[in-house]
Amino acid sequence: MSADLRGYTVLVTGGSSGLGFEMSKALLQSGATVIIAARAGERLERARAALAAAGDVHAVAMDVRDETSVAAAKEWFERNFRRLDMLVNDAGIGFNAPGMEGLAPEHDFWDIPAGAVRAVLETNLLGFFLVSGSFVPLMLRNGGGSLVYVSTSDATMTRPGQLPYGPSKAGAEAMAAILAQELKPRGVRVNVICPGGFTDTNMAPPGLTERMRAAGLPVLPPTVLNEVILYLASNPAADLGGEKLVGKDFAQWRSEHE
Repeated sequence: MSADLRGYTVLVTGGSSGLGFEMSKALLQSGATVIIAARAGERLERARAALAAAGDVHAVAMDVRDETSVAAAKEWFERNFRRLDMLVNDAGIGFNAPGMEGLAPEHDFWDIPAGAVRAVLETNLLGFFLVSGSFVPLMLRNGGGSLVYVSTSDATMTRPGQLPYGPSKAGAEAMAAILAQELKPRGVRVNVICPGGFTDTNMAPPGLTERMRAAGLPVLPPTVLNEVILYLASNPAADLGGEKLVGKDFAQWRSEHE
C-alpha cells in the first residue's frame, strides 16, 4: 500500500536487522522520519547507513533490557525530536539467545540454561514494558499515537519446543491487551502484529532456514510486515486498537474489514 507519512515520526526497536529493518525502510520510503534503536555497535551504524538512501533515518543506542539505557535513549530523543507518532517494539530474541546455541534440536526443557530464559524474558517482555513506559508519555504530549508490538503466531506460543520464546511473547501480548484498554481513552492505539509463520530472520537456529527451504517448507520474507506497519501508520487505522494483525493474511483481513 502507499501512504504519505511526511511529518510522521516513528521509533523502531530492533531496527538494525530483520523485520525491524525492513519495516523501517518501508516507513522511510513513505516519507516518515524513522529512528532505529538497537544495542550499540557496528551493526546499528551499518543499518543506519544502509537506510539513509530511503529517507530521514536516525539511530540511537538502546538495550531494551536496561532501564538506564532506555532512559538515556529517551533523553536523546527529546533533545532531537518534537513529537513521537508511533513506537514499534520489535526488539526480540529467541533461539539466538546466549546459551541456546548449544542445545540439541530435540532437547528437554530442563536443558535450557536459566540465563537464556532470563535473557528472552527480559528482552521480549520486560523490554516491551520499559520502552513503552518511557516513550508512550511522549505520545501523550501530542494527543496520542500508535503503540505496536511485534509478536508471533498464537500456535507458536504453546507448541512443543518453544520454551522460553513462546511464553515471553504470550506475556507481552497480555500486556498489550491491557495497555490497549488503558490507553485507548487517552488517544494511544495499541496493536499486535506478527508474520504468520516461519520468517527469514536471524532469530532462527543456524541452518534451519536453509533446511526448511530444501524441504520445500514455507519461509516468509522479512518484508512480510511492511504493508501492516504502513497501514497502522495511515488514516484508515486511526481508530484501530486491540487487534492482532497477521502479515501473511493481512490482505484478506483488510478486504474483510474495509
